[in-house]
Amino acid sequence: MTILAWIIMGAVIGGILCALFGMYFLVRSIFQSKKLKKLPQRPPKNKKKRKRWKAAQIKLKKQRKKSIVSAVLLLIVAAGSGGAAGYTSYYQSINLSSDDSALIVRSYYLLRDFQEELEKAADQTEDQAASQQNIRYLATTLAAYSTKKASTLNTKEGQSTLNRYYSALSELGVNATRVSNNFYGSSELVAEFQVDIEKAITHEAGAFEYFKVNQSALEEEGASEDE
Repeated sequence: MTILAWIIMGAVIGGILCALFGMYFLVRSIFQSKKLKKLPQRPPKNKKKRKRWKAAQIKLKKQRKKSIVSAVLLLIVAAGSGGAAGYTSYYQSINLSSDDSALIVRSYYLLRDFQEELEKAADQTEDQAASQQNIRYLATTLAAYSTKKASTLNTKEGQSTLNRYYSALSELGVNATRVSNNFYGSSELVAEFQVDIEKAITHEAGAFEYFKVNQSALEEEGASEDE
């Protein structure tokens, strides 16, 4: 469970408890008001009875005031907790979870590394065994996205956008794994897979746009690592 999920759960539980205690004090103030009404309207003539009547009246008024203040404060806290839970849930629904964020960043570089390795394989610019090994590794890593699912805390649209992207990555990886030894020197096969890579990048662009991912920052980070 993510930190935000714990925050949402804590806010909801806290809000419910505050609301229950708030209602308890509200009901208590009502009973205290009824007790006040049951007291004689006029003070007794007997000095001792008048003293007890006044003490009881002051005590009940203080208790009622305390109950009302407690009820109001607790209900305000309950409303605040509910608002915080609602906002946190909304924030989570339109933003990437930490797991999805890590998966998207990794896939961004995987796709481009895979694309670059295919180009090298087509041009035969590196050793064949090394080329096949690199392609196989990248392909199997992409294929592993078949086990990934978007966080259920996201909106339905957000989940659908991410899952389409993960599916495109896994399909690309699975297909490439089957023919990983055939790319070297085969411009035609590489060209076929470049089309599939572009399709995956299209799904990537949709996910980046929906979740407002800063692609420029990823490009700059990738460029700095290459230097």
